[in-house]
Amino acid sequence: MEFLPELLAIVIGFMVLSNRLVAALITPIFDKYQWEKFWLMYVSWVLAGVLVFLADANLFEAYIANPLIGKILTAIVAGGGGNLLHDLTDTSDLVIFEEIKEE
Repeated sequence: MEFLPELLAIVIGFMVLSNRLVAALITPIFDKYQWEKFWLMYVSWVLAGVLVFLADANLFEAYIANPLIGKILTAIVAGGGGNLLHDLTDTSDLVIFEEIKEE
């Protein structure tokens, strides 16, 4: 599977943007009211979906004939990708240290 580099760069930008917007605007509300942070992933997906539909971005245009399904999948990649970036940058060190402590 090969994606257009320009479109991939836009989707990666949406990943970062949705992650930063959720971290700056939504996470403090969840912290204040002590809500379960599990739902932040869905907020990120919705925000990424709005960005994808506004930009008319579709990573899967060459592979999936239905443009709506391609945009939904692109939104999932963009919204979930933000969480993936967050997981890779914030918790990977903690997981390694926890495994070392257990031994």
